[in-house]
Amino acid sequence: MLNKNLIAVFILGLIVTFVPSINAQEKPTEKKESNMMVQSDDMQNCMDKIAADSTMRMQMMNMMMNKCKNDKEGMMQMCRTMMDNPEMHKMMRKMMHDEGMMKDGMMKHDMMSDSTKTMHK
Repeated sequence: MLNKNLIAVFILGLIVTFVPSINAQEKPTEKKESNMMVQSDDMQNCMDKIAADSTMRMQMMNMMMNKCKNDKEGMMQMCRTMMDNPEMHKMMRKMMHDEGMMKDGMMKHDMMSDSTKTMHK
């Protein structure tokens, strides 16, 4: 009887000792994951606010162009992203024709034929 009680107390002591240490080891990982999710949500909220406000959109566009100033590949990637959007592509073509950019020779290098290829894909 004494042996059974002693074994039960010993097992209970082991459980009480190891369970908190196992929980303590798991918490930093969970904390990092929840922190990353909060950061991701915060970033998404910031991007939504920028997209919804015309002044902030212009500031962000200017900032992105300034960051890509000496990075030809980065600038082309940004332009391609805009031109891959069919609505944006049509709007840009319309603006170029309406504002006379094509008539004044501002677009001498066959850019329009390239853009129509992209649009008809």
